[in-house]
Amino acid sequence: MRIRLPTDGRRLFVLNAAAGGFASLAKIGIQLALLPIMARLLGPEEYGLYALALPTVAFFTVLADGGIGLSLARERETSTLVWSTAFWLLLGSCSVIALIVTGLGFVLGMVSDQPRLPGLVALLSVSFLLMAISALPAARLVRRGNLVLHSAGDVVSTVVGAGVAILLAVRGAGAWSLAAQYVVGFVVRAAIFNAAAYERPTFAFDFQAIWPHVTMGGSVIGSRLAEFVGRAIENLLYGQAFGPAALGAYTLANQIPRFLCEAAGNPLWGALYAHALREDAVHVEPVHARLTHLLALLLFPAAALLTAAAPQVFAIAFGPKWVAATSLIQILLPFYALNAVAAQCGAILLAKGRGGAMFWTLSGLSAGRLLAVVLGPWIGVEAVAYGVGAANVAYAIAMFTALGLTTGSSPKGLLRSLAVPILASVFGAVIYLRAIDGQAVTVAGTAIGLIAGLAAYLAVLLVFEHRELLALVSTLRRLATRSS
Repeated sequence: MRIRLPTDGRRLFVLNAAAGGFASLAKIGIQLALLPIMARLLGPEEYGLYALALPTVAFFTVLADGGIGLSLARERETSTLVWSTAFWLLLGSCSVIALIVTGLGFVLGMVSDQPRLPGLVALLSVSFLLMAISALPAARLVRRGNLVLHSAGDVVSTVVGAGVAILLAVRGAGAWSLAAQYVVGFVVRAAIFNAAAYERPTFAFDFQAIWPHVTMGGSVIGSRLAEFVGRAIENLLYGQAFGPAALGAYTLANQIPRFLCEAAGNPLWGALYAHALREDAVHVEPVHARLTHLLALLLFPAAALLTAAAPQVFAIAFGPKWVAATSLIQILLPFYALNAVAAQCGAILLAKGRGGAMFWTLSGLSAGRLLAVVLGPWIGVEAVAYGVGAANVAYAIAMFTALGLTTGSSPKGLLRSLAVPILASVFGAVIYLRAIDGQAVTVAGTAIGLIAGLAAYLAVLLVFEHRELLALVSTLRRLATRSS
């Protein structure tokens, strides 16, 4: 079964980006709704047992496909030897990883004195086999530019997994319901991807044929590990320097901006990667420029207004216990928005075979964050946050520079396109602060201030970028008309 999508590159890009955005919002909504339900049905003990099992599985999940799946989207589908070799390589490596993780489950069970833990880890390990059989169909869909099925797989798997989790939890399955939710999600995705893009592999294996994708995958895995290990060490050092309560505030201050920015940026990254695989550079660069500008128009005002409104918003939403996180969120949020905009360059770098550039820029970001935390005992928590922000600025500069070296175009145009969104966002934040100045913290007052700040932001945009906004609206209207 193959779903035919519009052949026009711009319409296909918009369709993929819209599908990814919808899937992201749907998953967020489902998870937020599911969290209190499962918390009530399970209780802290069962959640704690699952929390012991998941980190080991999550770590090996980062390594499981070796980054080959993402790299294979660059390979012609007629290269049967390459695709067949990739299938057997992934099946073998993921099987070995599943056995290793299952064995580690018994070790964790003995160390933690939790006899149910080995069984939970063994069930979760099934996900590695499912990843192996779904990686190639997923890569084919990306190569064909069909991210709609990717998004559909994410949404359907989230819905079905949530339903299974609730059903099992009601029947008293405890932590097993969470493990089943995790595995069922992989089952559903594997079924959808294989139904859409399955090609039977031949009994052929040539490691030399797959070697270019192994090296590219190594860059992808290195990038993931640099971030994964860097964050783990960063949290460990921060906790040792400032204590568990401060670590909790720091973790929340990082999680909220990262969650918001990735929810907006990741769907666009996927659509841009698929577009860059199919189109010439001369067509990709204008799309990336428009995308960078559009993402800045969305994220920068959100970051600026939430930064200004953080004391009111978090006092209302989280209560006084989390007041220590407020100042950290105010510092970090704008830098995360910049990070999300700059990260879009990575889609083009990877599509053009520059995975090494991604690895070094992300490694530099992790090193900069760690340096700020190491200096924490001498400079204090707020200075650490500013240091993390500086690392994100350096990362953004490195990404724009790497893109310029890859495409041969100057990054100055991209950087200039960020100037007006930044100016308008700062003006909107100032208007918000003036609107709530001296008022008590209330939901109504905060909402009115945010509306005033948003109106001020839009007013500045209309003054400086009315032509660009009219062109953007016209483009979206034309694409929507063609798609209907």
